[in-house]
Amino acid sequence: ERPPGARPSPGPRTPPAEPDHDTTTALRPPKLAKAPLVPEPDGTAILPVIPAEDVPAPPGAESAARKKRTVKRHRGEGGARSTVRGLGEVLISLGAVVLLYAAYEVFGVSGEINNEQDTLSTDLDTMWQAEEEGDEGSPVPELGDAFARMWAPDIRPESWTLVEGTEPADIEYAPGRYLDGAMPGEQGNFTLAGHNVPAIFQKIRDLEPGDKVVIETKDYFYVYEVQEHVVVDETQVDITAPVPGDPGAEPGDEDYWLTLFTCHPLWDNYERYVVYSQLVDTIDRDAEGDLPDAAVDAEA
Repeated sequence: ERPPGARPSPGPRTPPAEPDHDTTTALRPPKLAKAPLVPEPDGTAILPVIPAEDVPAPPGAESAARKKRTVKRHRGEGGARSTVRGLGEVLISLGAVVLLYAAYEVFGVSGEINNEQDTLSTDLDTMWQAEEEGDEGSPVPELGDAFARMWAPDIRPESWTLVEGTEPADIEYAPGRYLDGAMPGEQGNFTLAGHNVPAIFQKIRDLEPGDKVVIETKDYFYVYEVQEHVVVDETQVDITAPVPGDPGAEPGDEDYWLTLFTCHPLWDNYERYVVYSQLVDTIDRDAEGDLPDAAVDAEA
């Protein structure tokens, strides 16, 4: 036994264990340094990098590149060039519209007028025939109704059928008589208004002094001779006076006038083109309605 207070004596020491050569201890790999974010130049490079522009072009590549640049230059339009091209296209379109409108005015409107003129001429023959047969119910011309024909062989081989009235609805397809004026062959001023289109009065500008204009009624042919042309303002109404150009005068023995007028100039209407003619002959109209020479022969 160990006396009280005595420290225990150390026991026998255990000798250190000898290494076991049969056991393999795993080795940790050495830590590697982190790679830089931006690689350093290749120290093994022998030749420097040749810039692309210094590389000699293969045969034919220069012309191909020039062609590509040329195409690109042509395709890349600036704002001014695009505006000019757009404006040109608009002008071409407007020109086409104007040509179409002009063609319609010449052919479309003229066709409509000629068709309506045929109808009016038939109506006129029917009315005259009824009057000839003495029918009590023979029609009396009203506004827009046919009442006579006009011939002007120097500017037109066909006749115009004339209607009563000068309102737009009256003269849409025919020359119309100014209601306050004289009737054909009467003393005073027999006045006719017509649209400025080829099928109606556009060509009265081609009448010359001495040319004949013939008005055909049921009983007579009235032959007028062209005297003069004038151009007046649209507000000048004295062209319809009993003595043209002299609104306060009383018609005399020689004042048997035919006045033709239309809008002027050709594509506007702020003036009036006027042709004055004077009565030179009156010819009976036979039952067959044979035309006098002045109505068919421009030289008569």
